[in-house]
Amino acid sequence: MRNTRCTVQSEKPTCRPSLMHGWGIVCLLAMGMMPGSLPGAESASSALPDAFSPADLIWSLRLGTHQYTVPRVDGDRLYIGTDDANLDHPLLKRTGGGIFMCLKPDTGELIWQQIIPRYMAGTNPPFHFNHWKCGVCSKPAVEGNRIYIVSPRGEILCLDREGQANGNDGPFLDEARYLEMPADSAAMLSEKDGDIIWQYDLIKALTVYPHDVCGNSPLLLGDFVYASTSNGVDDTHRGIPNPEAPSLIALDKRTGRLVAADAEKIGRRLLHGQWSSPVAAVFGGRQTILFGAGDGVLYAFEPVPDNADRSRVGTLKKIWQYACCPDEYWQRDGEKLLYSGWSKKTTEGPSEVIATPVIDGNRIYISIGQSPVHGPGQGMLSCVDGTTGEALWTSKRVGRSLSDSVIHDGLLYCADYSGTLHCLAAATGEPLWDHDLESGVWCASPVVVDGKVYISTENRLLWVFEAGREKKVLSRSRMRTMGITPVPYEDVLYFPTQQRLFAIKRHVQ
Repeated sequence: MRNTRCTVQSEKPTCRPSLMHGWGIVCLLAMGMMPGSLPGAESASSALPDAFSPADLIWSLRLGTHQYTVPRVDGDRLYIGTDDANLDHPLLKRTGGGIFMCLKPDTGELIWQQIIPRYMAGTNPPFHFNHWKCGVCSKPAVEGNRIYIVSPRGEILCLDREGQANGNDGPFLDEARYLEMPADSAAMLSEKDGDIIWQYDLIKALTVYPHDVCGNSPLLLGDFVYASTSNGVDDTHRGIPNPEAPSLIALDKRTGRLVAADAEKIGRRLLHGQWSSPVAAVFGGRQTILFGAGDGVLYAFEPVPDNADRSRVGTLKKIWQYACCPDEYWQRDGEKLLYSGWSKKTTEGPSEVIATPVIDGNRIYISIGQSPVHGPGQGMLSCVDGTTGEALWTSKRVGRSLSDSVIHDGLLYCADYSGTLHCLAAATGEPLWDHDLESGVWCASPVVVDGKVYISTENRLLWVFEAGREKKVLSRSRMRTMGITPVPYEDVLYFPTQQRLFAIKRHVQ
């Protein structure tokens, strides 16, 4: 029995931090702007942002060099993804792939890990995929003893909650081949390894061409798992290798069989890539699947009925669509406006949907944005009626945004890549206040925890505001690496950065 481990370490605070103050989605091209380095040997508490007291640090876990997953807690399991920069394995080498980890929430101890080798063919034309080595960027969907993620290899994986500890469950039994182990090493799988139940390869099955990363998270509803195919443009950024490929699919959650796909031909209108995640909501008594697409449109679909014929691939029926980009973003005086790009940036032009739709009652909140490498530019935040698909209000004060909005006590907080945190009245869109965050926001979304708004920026600042109609800055802290979206669970705040995961005691009033 081999001992497979990733060099992540659970640490207790041992010293006080310095006095210097320290979410996709998604990992995108900004990897090129902020090259990583292996985590140093600093103690856990010295890496803790100064917005938090070292006395409240429960544990800290070293990850890889880049981590973009929003953690997910499910009872006695905590799930998080990272890159494989700290992989330590007797048979495997680092490939620039990812690691999906299952941890104990109270200690950070590793229960099992699913290593996901890099898809090397993605670096060859016409692909422009996986070159940033972002690792796992997908927040898992969890139900019972099954976990579902979109992997950095362009596939959807169903994993066993117990990993290999309860045996190698099928129908997928070839984990050794998947891990690219030597052919005679299957018996060396240990209980610390993940267990793949089924695998759906988007690239082989649908001939899609993911661009940059697979940054969306799957949705579970009824008997099906919904996910974006991540189809995008080619390495030239001018062509679409497969414009006929579907953009949203539904798989049987038990078998991984494809049961439905959209027929909207979104690929013909792609601007860049597709990184938004589908969500489910009920509007006017009607169950709805929402999907923000790479053509700048928010689509509403009917879900697959549980009694659907699973012997053939059906079509996801569209209920309505909403154009998130106004007409004047597409053209002016009869002339087409160019989409921005890394080599020719422009603040004008259309944008895709990268943020995940946020639901509050019958209202949907959605913004438009682009890769950080394209720079800041004109955006728009829309509040859409979930029943009709019509805009209730829009705000062009919000620039290009990759972050999800958050709503608390009737207030909406939204951060954009121009580096502004906006506070608006959620019902009307009335601007209440905004704040210059001093740098762009793309790796995190604002969250409200215990009456405080937390938001992290690309230059490693963590801002904390008092939630409310009046602006009040509580702290401005600098971190060692960029902060990702934190997650509260019971009396703990799980705060991830690109290189660490902190478990911090909450002081709930």
